[in-house]
Amino acid sequence: MPAPSAHSRALRLLRLTRARLRRRLSRLTWPLWRFTTWIWVAASALVGFEMLEVILGGMLLAPELVLPVLLVLAIAWQLRDGIGRGIQRLRRR
Repeated sequence: MPAPSAHSRALRLLRLTRARLRRRLSRLTWPLWRFTTWIWVAASALVGFEMLEVILGGMLLAPELVLPVLLVLAIAWQLRDGIGRGIQRLRRR
């Protein structure tokens, strides 16, 4: 079997260097992604508390509207979840 050419060795070295660079970059940016995730969790908790206040206030003012409000919130949650799954499916492809 012939020895690998200089061209194939250079390509292999280039691929290895690119893989190492991508790995280092991902390791460097991982804490930033986690920080961003916690900010989103905190923001959604704040919005969740605001929505809870709206629901409880609505129960006091118009108890007959509690069921439709809860239904709308459930539908919104399902739509958001479905959109997220669709985006993940597109990213996989």
